[in-house]
Amino acid sequence: MPSPQSLLVSLAIRRLVKDRSHREEVDVPYVRYWVNRLMLPLLPHLSINFKPFHEAGLKGEWVRSRSSHNERVVLYLHGGGYFFCSPRTHRPVTSALASQLGGRTLALQYRLAPEHPYPAALNDAVAAYRWLLDQGTSPRHIAIAGDSAGGGLALTTLVTLRNQGLPMPSACVLFSPWTDMAATGASLDHNNLNCAMFSAAGIRAARMLYVGQDDPYNPLISPLYADLSGLPPTLLHVSDNEVLLDDSTRLAHRAREAGVDIDFKVWTDQPHTWQLFHRLIPEGKASLLEATHFLSRHFAASWDGLDLPYSMP
Repeated sequence: MPSPQSLLVSLAIRRLVKDRSHREEVDVPYVRYWVNRLMLPLLPHLSINFKPFHEAGLKGEWVRSRSSHNERVVLYLHGGGYFFCSPRTHRPVTSALASQLGGRTLALQYRLAPEHPYPAALNDAVAAYRWLLDQGTSPRHIAIAGDSAGGGLALTTLVTLRNQGLPMPSACVLFSPWTDMAATGASLDHNNLNCAMFSAAGIRAARMLYVGQDDPYNPLISPLYADLSGLPPTLLHVSDNEVLLDDSTRLAHRAREAGVDIDFKVWTDQPHTWQLFHRLIPEGKASLLEATHFLSRHFAASWDGLDLPYSMP
């Protein structure tokens, strides 16, 4: 049973977001304008520092706990359908991860569609991971995380890293990832009325902004169709009322078949990426706490007593 706070947040999202998302064509400037107007304000947090990140042609921001006591880095890829949102809109999540882990979060501002369709976002995410390695950060001290489109991007980044022969990060965290840009999940229609944030029509229209002229079944666009073998331990959270539910359930099944150590949990009646609202709803706080415990456990498990910097071949 969802909390009263969650029900109220879901109602607000339905009125402010879903009621505006039934168009068969996406008005990109309109969506970006409203997201910037409606995004959650970040309350002052004395324990967190934000610092712009501009390196190697990449942009984003460092989110760091003032009491940072380790070299753990979470490379965070924000959601937003590949065409809106930013590190700033996702500060509620990135600051919570940095604070609870006592380390740093690198929130990447990858290039957005439709100005920059596939593979721009993927190239940026892979370049950011390689940059971390070039700085001497051990892959044992890196995790990758993302929500919605950023969750799908996290997976395609991992597949690309594996294909390139690069070392895997210690763990991966996914919140309601968008993994099927071919839009074949039955939940798109079954949960069309239940999902507080998105409609099936909106998902089917928005996906083509990133896909562009490519094939939506391309495994580096839709990781649901990728070979998932060799990926790191992964935590995956989704809600049972989301239109993107099947993007997670099918991914979890395929990941297990590929031998991935996956911690999969379906929550009840939560809005899409409810972790963003953790200051308002207890389920958001609980999900983030489970995620940070998972990351801490796998950061520790990857530690073998040697902290040697990684050097690129």
